[in-house]
Amino acid sequence: MTLRQLEFLIGIADFGSISACAEYYGVSQPAVTNQIRQLEEELATPLLVRSVHGSQLTDSGQRAVAQAKRVLKEVHRIPVTLEESKQSLTGKIVLGVSPLSPVSVHHFPRIYRPFHKAFPEVRIEVVEIEALNLADQVAKNRVDLALTPLPMFTTKVQYELLWAEELVVISNTDGDMEDPVSMASLHDENFVFMKPGYSLNLSTARLAQQAGFEPRIVAQATSIHALPGFVSAGMGIAIVPRDTVLLEARAGFIHISRLNPRAYRRFAMVYRNQSEISPEASVFMNFIRSYSEEFPHNRRHFLEDSHRVFRTLHIDR
Repeated sequence: MTLRQLEFLIGIADFGSISACAEYYGVSQPAVTNQIRQLEEELATPLLVRSVHGSQLTDSGQRAVAQAKRVLKEVHRIPVTLEESKQSLTGKIVLGVSPLSPVSVHHFPRIYRPFHKAFPEVRIEVVEIEALNLADQVAKNRVDLALTPLPMFTTKVQYELLWAEELVVISNTDGDMEDPVSMASLHDENFVFMKPGYSLNLSTARLAQQAGFEPRIVAQATSIHALPGFVSAGMGIAIVPRDTVLLEARAGFIHISRLNPRAYRRFAMVYRNQSEISPEASVFMNFIRSYSEEFPHNRRHFLEDSHRVFRTLHIDR
């Protein structure tokens, strides 16, 4: 019995199907199926009832999931518990983030506060870098870790999948944009993009490509603050992470429409080989993992989507 088998079993229980679980973990469906089959053979009992509509837990499967959740929670606490006992941890960590993502405002404070409370002598320096260049900066040892949206275009680093964030359409409040709106219905719209170097451009282009058109770009913003301004002025629409524009929407500057089917992009923690990671960075990584596991939107984004459509961009290791 392995931890990965338990993770897959919990994933199937949460998402309702083997395919959705496989997509969440970034593996193939046969890989998940084989792991569950091995677990069933070891326990000598069926855990799932499979059908064309998905997979349901048997009574044994439900008991196994409940126990597996308790086991994994304790396992994830082991590194943190051990490291928290080390009172002499000092040093500096350079963390790279994208200026367009909600990491700095929404996620980093929730990760940093408990870490700083446990290790006040460790200093964290946060550097904002375009998302497409973050992994390269890790590979070149210019930052210790990076929290970046996928995709990545280097295989010289290691990465772990983290939480997901929803992508939405923002438009001028004087318009009549539907909510939700299909990507295909946006084919005649003008689009506001970010300047080259931002992975959000690739996400938008991929969504448009899947809908059968190429976006007509009329402006390129140099910051996330400028992009809603261009949209509010009526220059065009944009696709952005929902959390980055909530304040502008609440202030009445822009209108937010969810996509139908919903679209998401995954975040990843990027780092070099384990042997190159400093003790303080290793501990901070555990705090990031714990936060991602407990992040309330992490699985809820998948569960809210009745079709369980998950769109992301990534490359294989």
